[in-house]
This record gives sequence, C-alpha cells and structure tokens, in this order.
Amino acid sequence: MKIRVFLVEDHQLMMSALKKSLERDNSIELKGEAQSGEKALELLSENHQNVDVVVMDLGLPGISGIETTRRLKKEHPGIHVLIFTVHRLEEEIFSAFQSGADGYCLKETDTVSLLLGIQAVSMGSLYIDPQIAHLAVRRIQSPAFSDEGNLLTPRETEVLKLLSEGFSNKEIAQEIQISLSTVKAHIQSILQKLSATTRADAAVKAIKKGLI
Repeated sequence: MKIRVFLVEDHQLMMSALKKSLERDNSIELKGEAQSGEKALELLSENHQNVDVVVMDLGLPGISGIETTRRLKKEHPGIHVLIFTVHRLEEEIFSAFQSGADGYCLKETDTVSLLLGIQAVSMGSLYIDPQIAHLAVRRIQSPAFSDEGNLLTPRETEVLKLLSEGFSNKEIAQEIQISLSTVKAHIQSILQKLSATTRADAAVKAIKKGLI
C-alpha cells in the first residue's frame, strides 16, 4: 500500500520541489498540504484517518513546527511526523522529539534519504538523519541524560532567566543572538522539562527548584 503523506511547508518553492520529488515515487501518495501549523491542524483534524505521515517544517509562521507536532500527536497519535528542516541545533532536534516527532531529516539531504525517513516513520520506527546522528549518541552518553533527564541545557537556562525577567521571544532572540524559531524551540523544551503550562509557571517552578 502507498504511504499517504501530508506536507507542511511555508516556502512555496520548497513546497513545489518537495511535491515533485515525492510524486515521482510510486510508494507515496500526497494527501494534502498546508503553509502554516494552524492550517495543518485544521485540515488534518478533518482528514487524519487518510494520512500516515506528516512531513513537517520547523520554521513556520504562527505556531512553530514543534508546537504543531505536539498538538497533532496529542489529538491524533496514530499519525507519524517526520521533521524536515534546515535546523540542526541540538536543542531544536531534541525539542522536536520531545514534542512527539518520529523522525528528523535535514532539507539538504537527498531525495533517497527523505524517502527512507518517510518509510521508516510510517512503520513506527525512529529516523534520525545520518548527518545529525552523532548528536543523539552524545546526548545518550552524557551523564545528564542518565542522572537527570529533565536537566536544562546551559542555553535553556539562559533563555529561562530572560523569560523570567519579562523578555519577549523577540527580545530574547536579540539578546543572545539566536533566531526566533530557536527561542520558541527552547521555550517549548523548557515547558516540557519543567512540566509547566505557561511561561510564568515555568519561571516559578525554576525559582523553586533553584535553577535560576
């Protein structure tokens, strides 16, 4: 049976190239597309039973690909999500997996690797692009991984301090010179690690735990 794929990508040229690449493969059937997380959630809510794999960009307008993935997996856990992005920062990669993503593939990869990722996650396997696999190994081998699974990274701690001081996402990005999407990824990871529901809740819990 063909793998039914839904695409979430905000750049039109990338969307067109992605569609052309996948349409050439007889094992793939494209079932829809969206250019934002909000639209993807809306369409997939109506059509989730006809989709096996969602190929998800991270840097989306509105809610991020990480947050879209989190909401999608919560509402429709049977759908598999393959992140397809240019982002290769360790924090973003693990935030994506913490949100429920089943695989992570870089846009600079070739079509064969992308198809391999789609096939792997459609069967319930975890897929990590070979170009970033070493990051997963490093994280697993880290003492923090085994001793304290919810330990914040130094960068997350830095973001949390600014967050607790009332900085906006844009101001945090400017202050520590990272992209807005990276800030969103850090905050999502912080909320998950601290089991917090809001930014204020995260700040309060961090202070109580002595993290900041």
